[in-house]
Amino acid sequence: MRAGVSGPLSILYGNSESASKDRSLIIKPAGARAGRRLIAQPPDSLIWLRAEQVMPPGQHLPIESTIPVLFWGAGYEDGRKPFAEQRPDGSIVFYADIIAATFFMLTRWEETVVPTRDHHARFPATASVAYRQGFLDRPLIDEYALILRAWLRVLNPQWRPAPHKFAVKLTHDVDFIRIFPNPRTAVRAFAGAVLKRRDLRSGMHILKEVAEQTLNPRWASPVKGLYRLAELSYEYGFKDDAFYFMTNGPGPFNCGYPLSTPVVQRCIDDLRHLGFEIGIHPGYDTYLNPDRLAAEKSRLDALLGETDYGGRQHYLRFRVPNTWRHWEQVGLRYDSTLGYAEYSGFRCGTCHPFKPFDLLQEREIDLWEYPLILMDGTLKHYRQLSPQVGKELTLSLAKRCQQVEGVFTMLWHNTSLSGDWKPWLAAYQEILEGLRKLQNSVK
Repeated sequence: MRAGVSGPLSILYGNSESASKDRSLIIKPAGARAGRRLIAQPPDSLIWLRAEQVMPPGQHLPIESTIPVLFWGAGYEDGRKPFAEQRPDGSIVFYADIIAATFFMLTRWEETVVPTRDHHARFPATASVAYRQGFLDRPLIDEYALILRAWLRVLNPQWRPAPHKFAVKLTHDVDFIRIFPNPRTAVRAFAGAVLKRRDLRSGMHILKEVAEQTLNPRWASPVKGLYRLAELSYEYGFKDDAFYFMTNGPGPFNCGYPLSTPVVQRCIDDLRHLGFEIGIHPGYDTYLNPDRLAAEKSRLDALLGETDYGGRQHYLRFRVPNTWRHWEQVGLRYDSTLGYAEYSGFRCGTCHPFKPFDLLQEREIDLWEYPLILMDGTLKHYRQLSPQVGKELTLSLAKRCQQVEGVFTMLWHNTSLSGDWKPWLAAYQEILEGLRKLQNSVK
C-alpha cells in the first residue's frame, strides 16, 4: 500500500524492503491469526509503552503516559523491537501493526467471533478486548493516528496537516412522551408504590404525573424534559443537538407513542424551528429486521418531509455488520449506536466519525458511524455513580476526545432531569459548562 504525503513519500504495509529508503514508512504486518490470539490473551497482558517510546525524539503526545500495543508485526511479538524507529538509511519502520489494530477496532470483528451476549442480545463491554486489556476509556486508534502523523512529519518536515476541531455532539433518545402509555401501567405503578413499598410520596407523584399527561399532555414530565434539554443547550451554546424519536407501537420494551398526536407533532415542530436535528430511534426489535426498520423510517419520513437523517437503535441493540447494512439499505445517513450500555468509553477505539467496513462483503458501507462515548443511564443505573463522580467521568472522557481532535458524542434522555433523576440536573448543567469550556479552549 502506498500513499503520497506532500511529495514522493511512500507508505508500505508489508515485509518488503523495496520502497525507496529515505522517503519510506514501512508498517510490519501482524501474523494471520493475530486477532484470535489477542482475543484469547489473559486480561491485562498487553505490552504498554511510555509515550516517549512511541514518538519521534523530542515530540510528545497530548495523552496518557503509557499506551498499549494491540499487535506487533509478525516475528516481533516479544516486544524486542521499538514501536517505531528511523533507520540509518532514513526510512521509518513501525514494528507495531497499527493497521491491523485499526481494522480490528473499527470493523468490530471481535463481535462477529465472540458469541457472548447479554439479556438484550447485546455484545457486552466486559467481553471486549478493550475492557479486558484496560483501554476501553482510551480512543486508542485516534492516539495511534497522532503517533503516525508525528512520524510522517519526520519524513516530511514541511507537512503541516490542519488539525481537526474538537466538537461536542449532544443527542437525546426520546423513549417516552408520556410516562404511562395506558391506564393499566399507571394502576400497576401506583399499586407497587403504595401497597407493596408503602411509599405514599411516590404514589402521589404517580397520580400527579397521570393527571398532567391526561389533562394536558404538554405538562407530562417527558415533554417538559424535551424543552428543558433544548433550553439548556441554548443556554450553554450548543445549538446542534439531535433528538431521536420513536415511530413504533407499544411493546414489552417499547413505550410507543404515535407521531400523529398533536403533542408529538408540536414537539418536533418546535425543535426543528430552533434548529435542532430530528432523527430516528428504531424500536427494540428492528436491529435485525430491515423490513420493520424501513416501515418505522417511512413514518418519520412522512412527518418530516425528508429522508436524509440518522439516529440510534433502542437499547443500543446492534449486530455487526447486519445492522449497519440495514441502515444503509433504508437510506439512513448515520448511526450513533456503537457504545456500551454498562460502561462508557470507546467501543470502536475512536471518537471520530467513520464509514464502517463490511467484513463479509469486503466493502465500505455507505453510512457514517458516530461512536457513542457516554450515556446517562450508564452513570446512574449501571455504574451507580453519584452525580459528582458521573460529572467528573463525563468530562474526563470529553477531555480525551479533545486531545485527539475528535467528537464527544453523549446521550442524555429527556426523562433524565426529573423524578429520581432530579439530583442530576445540576450535574448535567455542570457537564454542559465543562463541555463549553473544552470546546472554546480549542484555537
